[in-house]
Amino acid sequence: MSTDYRHRYADAVTSKLEPGEAILALSEAKRPHGLAPDPPPRPPEPSPGDGAKVAGMGLANVALSGVEAIDNIGGGGPTDWLIRLFFGRAARGRLDSVAADYVRAVATDQRLLAVVTDRRFVVYRIGRSTEIRPFGQPPKPLVAAKLKPLWTVDRAVVAGARRRWHRLHGARLRVTFRDNSWLELTGPLCLGRRRADELRAALGG
Repeated sequence: MSTDYRHRYADAVTSKLEPGEAILALSEAKRPHGLAPDPPPRPPEPSPGDGAKVAGMGLANVALSGVEAIDNIGGGGPTDWLIRLFFGRAARGRLDSVAADYVRAVATDQRLLAVVTDRRFVVYRIGRSTEIRPFGQPPKPLVAAKLKPLWTVDRAVVAGARRRWHRLHGARLRVTFRDNSWLELTGPLCLGRRRADELRAALGG
């Protein structure tokens, strides 16, 4: 029997929402492994002898090196085609896009709760549980302290969503934004077709 996510998470989520904000859909999920937004082009090399430009380029390169490390899998290297073959893409967009903000905020190894409200699309990190329960007994409602907001975006920024097939998961959810960037949510054991469709419908897909 699948877990009733409404029973488990609704109270904890509601305590973190704005007054009057309503939950439309929610589900546990994972950020898929795979390639993230493409790194920006390198700045042009400064002409010799221009100290100010050299210093500026050095700072820019430091910033870019940090940005390129947003996703530890896939950074323009020769193995990117293999990563794309097996894992697809976790997100796509420019480095200043909505999807890139998501990639910066959400790691691939975190247990996530994706929530769609009548105002926002929010991703929380679910804290580690120490609950011990007999086999077959449903989990207790999560306390609010176990939910940490990682990333949020207004519903108006979302252009749509669709459930799509991937070789590692038949119900990956792709969320597209008005800047033409997108992200994907996965989780073969937690985000099935029904829950993916509930999120998709709530996002206007």
